[in-house]
Amino acid sequence: MPLKKHQTTANLDVELTFEVLPALEVNDYVLPPMLNIVKVMTTIVGPNGKPRVIDITNTFSEQELMLWEDEIIDTLGEAP
Repeated sequence: MPLKKHQTTANLDVELTFEVLPALEVNDYVLPPMLNIVKVMTTIVGPNGKPRVIDITNTFSEQELMLWEDEIIDTLGEAP
């Protein structure tokens, strides 16, 4: 019997690791501090039943990472 596919959405708990980039002066304009997400990690249970942490950063687009960066900034306040 041939295999069939079904597409759906699953929510995963992830841990975001980020760095805070300091304010930067360009000519006479000062850019505010910014965030840069460097890792997105999740924990899965392997075949032997042991949990393992895997890096899934590359599965997300730059736009998705930027949305999370905005969410973190909103959570921390105006300036990180």
